[in-house]
Amino acid sequence: MRTRPRTDFVKKLKDRRCPKCGCKLNPQRKRCKRCAEVTPRPKKR
Repeated sequence: MRTRPRTDFVKKLKDRRCPKCGCKLNPQRKRCKRCAEVTPRPKKR
Protein backbone atom coordinates (compact mmCIF):
# COMPACT_ATOMS: atom_id res chain seq x y z
CA MET A 1 0.00 0.00 0.00
CA ARG A 2 1.36 3.40 -1.00
CA THR A 3 1.42 6.41 1.28
CA ARG A 4 0.45 9.79 -0.04
CA PRO A 5 3.18 12.41 -0.56
CA ARG A 6 3.70 15.14 2.01
CA THR A 7 1.74 18.33 1.51
CA ASP A 8 3.42 21.70 0.96
CA PHE A 9 2.23 22.86 4.40
CA VAL A 10 3.90 19.90 6.17
CA LYS A 11 7.15 20.45 4.23
CA LYS A 12 7.20 24.12 5.26
CA LEU A 13 6.44 23.18 8.86
CA LYS A 14 9.28 20.64 9.04
CA ASP A 15 11.83 22.93 7.34
CA ARG A 16 11.34 25.83 9.77
CA ARG A 17 14.38 27.54 11.20
CA CYS A 18 14.77 30.19 13.88
CA PRO A 19 15.05 33.71 12.39
CA LYS A 20 17.32 34.85 15.23
CA CYS A 21 19.89 32.03 15.68
CA GLY A 22 19.14 29.81 12.65
CA CYS A 23 18.71 26.48 14.46
CA LYS A 24 16.25 23.86 13.22
CA LEU A 25 12.91 23.84 15.02
CA ASN A 26 10.63 21.10 16.26
CA PRO A 27 7.43 21.32 14.13
CA GLN A 28 5.23 21.27 17.24
CA ARG A 29 6.97 24.09 19.16
CA LYS A 30 6.37 27.81 18.85
CA ARG A 31 9.58 28.99 20.52
CA CYS A 32 13.20 28.24 19.69
CA LYS A 33 14.79 26.05 22.35
CA ARG A 34 18.18 27.75 22.01
CA CYS A 35 17.23 31.44 22.18
CA ALA A 36 13.44 31.38 23.02
CA GLU A 37 12.56 33.48 19.95
CA VAL A 38 8.89 33.12 18.90
CA THR A 39 8.65 31.90 15.31
CA PRO A 40 5.49 32.17 13.21
CA ARG A 41 4.07 28.97 11.77
CA PRO A 42 3.31 28.83 8.03
CA LYS A 43 -0.26 29.57 6.96
CA LYS A 44 -2.44 26.63 5.95
CA ARG A 45 -4.12 27.87 2.76
